[in-house]
Amino acid sequence: MKRSTTAVVAGVIAVVAALLVLWPRGVEARPHLAESAQLRFELTPASTRSGSNSFDLRITDRSGNAADGDVTVEPAMPQMGHALAPITAAPRAPGRYEVAGVDLFMAGQWEITLSLRGERVVIPLLLT
Repeated sequence: MKRSTTAVVAGVIAVVAALLVLWPRGVEARPHLAESAQLRFELTPASTRSGSNSFDLRITDRSGNAADGDVTVEPAMPQMGHALAPITAAPRAPGRYEVAGVDLFMAGQWEITLSLRGERVVIPLLLT
């Protein structure tokens, strides 16, 4: 009886340990940087999980001054043939923008194309 209890406890511990190691985790939402000839783009997603998402965006010139204008955001998943309609980012402060309610409906590699004043960059974004 004692041996079977020990085996059950060891089995439970092994299952819990496997779940802790293998449980899917989101990649930490961190700033993603890209530069064009004139501008520096810093995109920070609220989450790295698939589903509804939002982004904070900071755009500066090469000297660090805030860059303003109409910013277009184009999310796409080229490997799967998916693309969302272009979104105009909402200005929040000089050089700072927000994009809310973006439905990145599938886990995998997305490409976020950002455009301002004819300058374009593509930022890869991996979602879980």
